[in-house]
Amino acid sequence: MDSGNSTAAEESCPSTGGFRETGPFGLPGFNFVDVWQHPTYNWHIVGWLVCLLFLLITWVVAIYLVIRHLRNYYDPEIQRHKLRILLYPPVYATLAWASYLRSDYKVTILFFATLFESFAVYSVFSCLQAYLAPYREEAQGRKEALSTKVFFVFKVNLKSKWGMHYRIITDILVYQFPIWAIIDALVSVITQAKGYYCGSSFSFHGAHVYLVIINFTSLSIILTALFTYLAVYHDQWKDGGIPSHGMFWCVKGPIMAIFYFGEILLSGLSYAGIIKGTDGTHSADNLPWTAEEVQSGIYVIIVCVTMCIATLLMMRFFNVDQRMAKTTADDDEGNYQPLNGQLSPHKLSAWMAFVDAYLVYIPEFFRNVLCCGVDSYRLAKKRIEIRGRKKRGVGLSDAGEHMLSSTTSQQQQGTNPMPTKESESSYPMSSPYPPTANHYPPHQQPSPY
Repeated sequence: MDSGNSTAAEESCPSTGGFRETGPFGLPGFNFVDVWQHPTYNWHIVGWLVCLLFLLITWVVAIYLVIRHLRNYYDPEIQRHKLRILLYPPVYATLAWASYLRSDYKVTILFFATLFESFAVYSVFSCLQAYLAPYREEAQGRKEALSTKVFFVFKVNLKSKWGMHYRIITDILVYQFPIWAIIDALVSVITQAKGYYCGSSFSFHGAHVYLVIINFTSLSIILTALFTYLAVYHDQWKDGGIPSHGMFWCVKGPIMAIFYFGEILLSGLSYAGIIKGTDGTHSADNLPWTAEEVQSGIYVIIVCVTMCIATLLMMRFFNVDQRMAKTTADDDEGNYQPLNGQLSPHKLSAWMAFVDAYLVYIPEFFRNVLCCGVDSYRLAKKRIEIRGRKKRGVGLSDAGEHMLSSTTSQQQQGTNPMPTKESESSYPMSSPYPPTANHYPPHQQPSPY
């Protein structure tokens, strides 16, 4: 019988195309009676039960929080994003758990998990933007320079934290992650069908290694952008009592843990031969397990545990605000207390809240991504205009200094300077005065620009 200890390096790339991965892994049996008598021969059942336990906890907590928001939907601008984020851990964990049962379809199943992950990142950033909206409206584009440190190491200097430049650049750096996540999922499925994914190897003949590199770069970019975003508006989060860091870690924490530990670390351990397969002699089904299949099972356990922890943290950071919670089941008005005029005193019904939170989700996502593209074009156009203005300003400044120095020299010689065509063109033709400083009052001296 084959040993099953083959490493990822031995797999050929490209491989046979198709959504199902070929290999010795069959459909193992689930004899729950035998697992108590011979647990070491049924590790796949033990892992499956552990994942199921954490999955049930995740779903119970998530559904409780969703129902609580739907019954107390007073602030749509904030709560619609929270409701969307709350479904991210249970849905992602469920899809990962399904890939545990059918690891031969793992790439196809995790395609949908990646989509939910990208939408969750978009939603948490949108939620923070909604919290910041009143402060942005109050600033009204006010130019407020800021200098802060990120991680107490990197210094960031902004000419205006409320300006269009920083806002649009942050949007671009954040939205690139969900957009790339969608592209990544599509590329994974297409290359898997063609046999060029090679997920169990680090061969540069397959798409997997390139996707990992790009994912690492994309994740690093969005983490830097969001950490900077949290640092720039630190005073606003503190002033409004907004748990921005807690909300951030509830979403980005699982993504980082799954990517760095579930993908990179486990792949490295499998490639180095530390994670090994079995030859089937110690299996109730006598099925050999390759190192990749053992790695896949550990990966799913990491996902389910991580998502369960994230959901429990969401009970604190994504729960209904106590000012809006109902006092009793029959209290339709609730405990609503207006806070600086930002919370709407009109509660939506549970069905309308469901429509607002979920049914308009996808159109809103693509609309905002499109608007980000339009804003990026506006920003590029504005930058070009500013550069052109600066160049013209430098030229006019040099010309002005030359004219003033010429005028001063002629005054020292006691002559009456005659205006030249160059000097006349530097000032409006409608001006009744010649282009010299002597004909203007002190408070109306013309600028050399």
